[in-house]
Amino acid sequence: MKKLLKSVLVFAALSSASSLQALPVGNPAEPSLMIDGILWEGFGGDPCDPCATWCDAISMRVGYYGDFVFDRVLKTDVNKEFQMGAAPTTNDAADLQNDPKTNVARPNPAYGKHMQDAEMFTNAAYMALNIWDRFDVFCTLGATTGYLKGNSASFNLVGLFGTKTKSSDFNTAKLVPNIALNRAVVELYTDTTFAWSVGARAALWECGCATLGASFQYAQSKPKVEELNVLCNASEFTINKPKGYVGAEFPLDITAGTEAATGTKDASIDYHEWQASLALSYRLNMFTPYIGVK
Repeated sequence: MKKLLKSVLVFAALSSASSLQALPVGNPAEPSLMIDGILWEGFGGDPCDPCATWCDAISMRVGYYGDFVFDRVLKTDVNKEFQMGAAPTTNDAADLQNDPKTNVARPNPAYGKHMQDAEMFTNAAYMALNIWDRFDVFCTLGATTGYLKGNSASFNLVGLFGTKTKSSDFNTAKLVPNIALNRAVVELYTDTTFAWSVGARAALWECGCATLGASFQYAQSKPKVEELNVLCNASEFTINKPKGYVGAEFPLDITAGTEAATGTKDASIDYHEWQASLALSYRLNMFTPYIGVK
């Protein structure tokens, strides 16, 4: 049985070597890996023992949690539709007959999009409540910083195309953007901000040195944007510590995007993730490799 499990782990690791990744929540078999602590000895007794008490069943773990991801794929979490000007027609572009002044419901170009290049670095304190050396309920408290890069459609970058209004009259024209810019590249650098997560893991089945475990984790953070870069054929610009409006509808005030703008807030990202995994591990002396799915 041991040789079979070793062979399965080795074969699975070799066959998927091009895409091996660690689970952010760690080894699902961790609840039963380290029983003895620094301050007291652990207890690996039978939970059905009538002489066992809750003092024997519960223990605490405290440590460091580091999650450093250099190529994470993120999915946008936005509404399916939003309000902006109607898409320009051929006549609008050629003759400038109709200025966009009325909002209409249009598909959100950022809906369902993925950001293919994201880096997230998390340093946190880790605290876990262990039960019967089989179950862990844990949380992390720390700080996260990140870098995001993607097509401008993922960030819902919009603009105004085709107008007969003179620039001197923009203040009273109340024009609204009418096109989505989807051929640009947007980069975001965030600050270091508070991050937290909660989760649980369990050793579901054990046979000798082999353990089948499952885990779940939910993490959340809301970092502010320190730097915004936009690269496209029409223009290239950088904004440090960008600000914006929350819940405001088009048209925006003529001072939007300038230092004279009022009612703005720091641009931030509402980042959250969840993970569920199932993995098989095998203890080899000091090492416990694992392979699974998430």
